[in-house]
Amino acid sequence: TKKMTEAQPSCCPEGSWGAPLDVPHGLKSFDGVNGESFMIGPDKKLEVYVAKPDAAAAAEKAIMVFTDVYGLQNRLFAILDKLAKDLKLYVVAIDCFRGETKDKHPNDFLDWVRRHPFEDNQSSSINKENVKVHPVGKDIDSCFEFLSQQFGVNLSNVGAIGFCWGVWAMTKACAMGIKFKCGVGFHPSLKLEDMAFGMDQLNIAKLAAESTPLLFCVAGNDLDNLKPPNGEVAQIISSSKHNSEGLKKQQPKCVEFPDQIHGWVSRGDTSIERVREDAEKALKNATEFLADWM
Repeated sequence: TKKMTEAQPSCCPEGSWGAPLDVPHGLKSFDGVNGESFMIGPDKKLEVYVAKPDAAAAAEKAIMVFTDVYGLQNRLFAILDKLAKDLKLYVVAIDCFRGETKDKHPNDFLDWVRRHPFEDNQSSSINKENVKVHPVGKDIDSCFEFLSQQFGVNLSNVGAIGFCWGVWAMTKACAMGIKFKCGVGFHPSLKLEDMAFGMDQLNIAKLAAESTPLLFCVAGNDLDNLKPPNGEVAQIISSSKHNSEGLKKQQPKCVEFPDQIHGWVSRGDTSIERVREDAEKALKNATEFLADWM
């Protein structure tokens, strides 16, 4: 392995993913980032991080980002800043967990996840008198409204990215009729549809793939159903096509990174050369797919 040095703001050439991947995971600071934080929603308690394109790129497009179970953190900010610059659009990440992370719930993880269903009626298994439920669908509505009102984004030109838990949220949204132009998922956790909510992950994969061109980047230890060529989810996505050949766009698909473990893109140790290379490759794949379909 090769130990990477701390990246300085000016050391990475244009087009490099180096700087974002040198940023440590697990910290939350707005020092040195290009984007900014806003509090949105009916109660102004839903935090979003917005990375903006260069001023010269008057974008009416945006990508909505659903985080992993560690929420908003610096490595994510740096990746989103880079995406905004490269794709010349707004990139907004939603903190659906309201500042909490998986680390605060070592003994009640599933109960915690169930507080963030897609719709309010999905949380019948928890005691709502004592627990605040934050349906993801309502957070998405708040984010759409914010993008339109604050930045003039055309809501027919919004794509999506998910990390881990966020791939479940993104896929569920597509399955429930949210009109994203395309979606990219890193190390997906679709199994939450079964595990937390007692429903069928293959069903939401089918519905989402029918409505939305999808690219999933899958780790070696992710579920086999996500892995090409034989995994059921992988086959569902790759068979959706969306006239990719006729449109001369990339075909929807799952891509496996067999040497990596779940979470490598957003929180892997990038001082390990192979982790860094595959994180860069996954992000490059995502940028190209989004550029095609946005």
